[in-house]
Amino acid sequence: MAQLGSSFLRRMRSALPPLRTQGALPSLYQAARAFSDAKLFVGGLSFRTTEDGLRECFAAHGDISDVRIITDRETGRSRGFGFVTFYNDSDAEAAMSKLQGYNLDGRAIRVDRASARPPPPRAPGGGFGGGFTALNEPPEEPVDQDWGSIPSLNADIPGAPNTPNSS
Repeated sequence: MAQLGSSFLRRMRSALPPLRTQGALPSLYQAARAFSDAKLFVGGLSFRTTEDGLRECFAAHGDISDVRIITDRETGRSRGFGFVTFYNDSDAEAAMSKLQGYNLDGRAIRVDRASARPPPPRAPGGGFGGGFTALNEPPEEPVDQDWGSIPSLNADIPGAPNTPNSS
């Protein structure tokens, strides 16, 4: 439990803006502001672009709380996109409008609002294979279709009684 608490505190501390004065604790306002950030997606980044370079480019448009360039897990090389998070929405809007198509490290960048990642699609059957048809498939036709009338089985058979109890 103590380890969980310390990791939470580290995340909180890293999300807070840098303190303006030495030794002062962040105000409740600063802490709340750190979680209501305006996040921008930045695409088309050069493989040479660093987080510091990206921060420098966007810092002219407002206070930045976080900059992340997404890298490949296997190679550690940039995947060509990243995220810049501002403290307030108006700074993010200004950066988005002014830096759209801006040439950064030899590449024209694309700046958009970051959106939440959509949840992964769920397979039918509860994740253990098998399962039933997907919900978006049309239901199958019923098996018992109308095949017309069935001819009467009450046929006149010579030598057979016409009534069941004709004794």
